[in-house]
Amino acid sequence: MSENAPRTGSELRRRLLAGEDLPVERIARLIGLDPQAAEVQLREPERIREAVREAAARYHEAVEEQREGRAPTTPLASDPDFPTGVGMALVGAALLWEVPEVVPRLALVVAADLTADGELELAASYVALVRETALPGRDDAAAWAAQSLLVTLFQRTGDAARAEELSRDLVAHGVPLDLWQQADPRLPDDSLAWHGGAFEGGIPPRRDERGLAFEDVHDYLRILLRDMRREQEAEDDAAGL
Repeated sequence: MSENAPRTGSELRRRLLAGEDLPVERIARLIGLDPQAAEVQLREPERIREAVREAAARYHEAVEEQREGRAPTTPLASDPDFPTGVGMALVGAALLWEVPEVVPRLALVVAADLTADGELELAASYVALVRETALPGRDDAAAWAAQSLLVTLFQRTGDAARAEELSRDLVAHGVPLDLWQQADPRLPDDSLAWHGGAFEGGIPPRRDERGLAFEDVHDYLRILLRDMRREQEAEDDAAGL
């Protein structure tokens, strides 16, 4: 990431809102706002934060419905990018408008989906994001689930030693090795709270050998917003035909 790149959600948001790179109508639809009033609403941080929290809750409900084979009850499930792309967009909105409490669980769902799709490097970046935003006592289940997913990522990338190291840590804390595969990860009653240090140095490197971190997700967020802008422009062109 360049030294001039923004490092906080508020800074990135200010840059995007000052320019023409933010796909406001697309984001508004995803978080349940009126797209026609999006330009104004997306400049009201507290209103957007509450909308992001509500959209995250609807997203998890829709993911559970899908996994159980039930008919969806929320429009999010009908989005062509559901669940992975929608989850990424919600993570992006939560980063931009600084709603950190919803990020760990959202990022975990996205990481699990990406792993299932074989996108291991990108999955690792979302595991890194869980580490960056999880708080002990608040996000224990999501953080431990992310570590259990990291074991799988190490196994699939051929690093058996690191997988074994993290597996032992999970067992020592009473955490199931398959916790990440649960639709709504819950810890057994005898599990210990997440200690906050299990991920140190534990994220698989990128192909250029750099460690993955929060900044990588910000880089990806900019790409995601660019693609969302293109999708919105394509929708607008189709509507004008």
